[in-house]
Amino acid sequence: MISIFISHKKEDGETAALIAKELNRINVHCYLDLLDTQMTQNGKALTDHIKNNLNKCTDIIVVMSEITKLSQWVPFEVGMSAQKDMPTATFLQANVSLPEYLEYWPRLKKPEDILEYVKTRNEVYLRYDNRGLYESVQFNTSQTERFYAKLKERLN
Repeated sequence: MISIFISHKKEDGETAALIAKELNRINVHCYLDLLDTQMTQNGKALTDHIKNNLNKCTDIIVVMSEITKLSQWVPFEVGMSAQKDMPTATFLQANVSLPEYLEYWPRLKKPEDILEYVKTRNEVYLRYDNRGLYESVQFNTSQTERFYAKLKERLN
């Protein structure tokens, strides 16, 4: 099943919480990291914490605002997820121009787009097993490309 890591800068916590609330409303597990200040003091502990939680997720949604561009951790999280070919989307604040490394992925702009993301994601990555139950399909590049193309088409 889908589990979405919400990548964001601390200052965008309100938008990240809105995304988490919408995902919870549609029964999709998500990981929203609201770190305590003690954790942020230790680079190794924070890196391990992020890696551990990101590896438990299947997808990543990146909250983008003007302040996010200054983050050192958002690019780290995006880079880790890209190594796994993890389905990725950005959630844009109003009037944000994306850095080049985020131009490729689908862009969510309103809470309703989150539902479209999940519906499209399920269509591409889930199938019925022989008992009529959903099972996850292993990621592969062609599926990820198909997901991006289908979602971009639906969001436009």
